[in-house]
Amino acid sequence: MKKVWFVLLAALIVLLPSCSRGTDSVSGEKGDVRKTYTFRITHEEYADTVPDLYAKELARRVEEKSGGRIKFEVFQVGQLGVGVDLVEHLLTGSTQMAIVSPGNVATIVPEGQVFALHYLLPTDVKDAYDFLASSKVATEEFPAIYAEKNLKLMDLWPLGASDWLSNRRIEKPADFKGMPFRTMDTPLIIKNYEAYNANPTPVPYTDVYSALQLNMVSGVENPLGALVDMKWYEVQDYLIKSNHIMYLEGVFMNNESFNSLPTDLQQILDETVKEMHEYAYALQDKANAEAEKVLAQHLEVVELSEAAIEEFKLAAAPVREFFKKEYGQRSTRVLEGLEAEVAQFYR
Repeated sequence: MKKVWFVLLAALIVLLPSCSRGTDSVSGEKGDVRKTYTFRITHEEYADTVPDLYAKELARRVEEKSGGRIKFEVFQVGQLGVGVDLVEHLLTGSTQMAIVSPGNVATIVPEGQVFALHYLLPTDVKDAYDFLASSKVATEEFPAIYAEKNLKLMDLWPLGASDWLSNRRIEKPADFKGMPFRTMDTPLIIKNYEAYNANPTPVPYTDVYSALQLNMVSGVENPLGALVDMKWYEVQDYLIKSNHIMYLEGVFMNNESFNSLPTDLQQILDETVKEMHEYAYALQDKANAEAEKVLAQHLEVVELSEAAIEEFKLAAAPVREFFKKEYGQRSTRVLEGLEAEVAQFYR
């Protein structure tokens, strides 16, 4: 009975009228009426993780710059749902901002799956941050694509480079054969592991620990900080340093909520999110460095050789062709644009 009441309460919180929850306040010598806004912001992690700290700092800066005209209520994973739930709430306007992976928006904007392609972006995290900040595909083309779905993409930044955690030593693609490997429920991510002849198995983020513990899955991918935050290392044996993707967090806002704001508040939000790009890098850099030490104490660390990485790149290459054929001309243009920009970035 308690569980039923908890579920009903969570649903009520989401469904309560919010739509920016504007209220009028009086300021100025002539009694100028100015509206204040309270926004709900959700993210995919627990308290005191990188997304949580980012959200709270963003809230602090925006409230300070706006003189209290914008306030945020921060909800961590599970409080208003997980994964695609957070995107659905954002689309309906029951929340106004979310920090989520583009993979969780894949059913709405399939082009965003491009960032799940292995070894597409720079494998060094700082390089990836700098690349995304300068990429026209990331900063111009993708915001226009998401805007078609009432989503304002304000920034993209890596939570870190994803590595593999497994109870099996992995040094080449053939080592994945037959392995039940946990993935997000994103078509292209599943395709990646099919290319390695693994058995990709979607499991909700909050259920991964038990799935690993009960051998329902034998491996998982995520940045180092997340591997420690979720304590998955407690039930696995190997950390394979693959850096095969950058796990991206998108800072999304409901487009209608953003456009309903006065111009000066829109500018404050845009400027603050932009300046937070480097703050996000510092957060994840610290978290992942500390996590690496923890993981090294509990796991056998496997460093992939350059030859091994080339073998993984070769095995993953057909997934790029699948992406182009499956998702059409615009997806092809996005992928080829990113490939050209990455090549130019390293010149």
